[in-house]
Amino acid sequence: MFRPRLWLPFLLFAIIALLVIWVLSKPFLPVIGPFVSSLSKYITGTERVVHYPDSFILLPMVFGWVSLVLSVLFESVLIGTAFLMFTGYYRSEAISLGQALSSAFRKYIQIFLIWLIILAVLVLVFRYVPNLFESMIAGSKRKALVFDVGLRMSAGVIVTAMLQYALPAILIDGDRFFSAIGLSFRTFFKNAISSYILAAVPVIISLPFTTALNFPMSLSAKFSPELVFYALVGSIIASMIASFISVSTVLRFYWEYAE
Repeated sequence: MFRPRLWLPFLLFAIIALLVIWVLSKPFLPVIGPFVSSLSKYITGTERVVHYPDSFILLPMVFGWVSLVLSVLFESVLIGTAFLMFTGYYRSEAISLGQALSSAFRKYIQIFLIWLIILAVLVLVFRYVPNLFESMIAGSKRKALVFDVGLRMSAGVIVTAMLQYALPAILIDGDRFFSAIGLSFRTFFKNAISSYILAAVPVIISLPFTTALNFPMSLSAKFSPELVFYALVGSIIASMIASFISVSTVLRFYWEYAE
């Protein structure tokens, strides 16, 4: 935790995310303002997104979809970079950010596909599963909150846990794409509880922010619209810390128990 160099991949993505969220919150910036406004209107389907206070209330929705693209394109390779840097640290080998990033880029397609599969499954789960229980949770914020947390801690965590060993298999041991996925599944099913806990810890760290951001209207009404923006900033910082913990622990567990 106290090795600044190991934080660099996570910090770099956090800076990218913070810059993007700042830009999205400023739809009238010179030059890029029209593009930001058009993108926000397309995602939300309403003109209200460029008017205060709806610009903040709808910001989590806009950033949510934009962050998926950022995650697939940038976070995936930076997480791969982090795996390689932690590998060097644990083996007492000096691996710089540039060296690790270069090595990760050589396997970018495989990393990209793994990350895309995880996010695609998660998007499908969180987009369509709530519709199946709409009659049970409709009209009750408390039920909606409980259901969202339950879904994250069940399906969300399990999907991640099943595939979390694929990246180190590809990056460190040089496994092929489908071989790495098979190894990840085998490791999960033979160490289901431990794998679940490894995947659950990052979700728990970010949970206070992700839960609050499910109700941006309430945040705006009870406090101020700007609080939605600061909650998003907090979620980015929490995600950075969660990713650091996840990569370091998944790697150590992979070395010990990968099938």
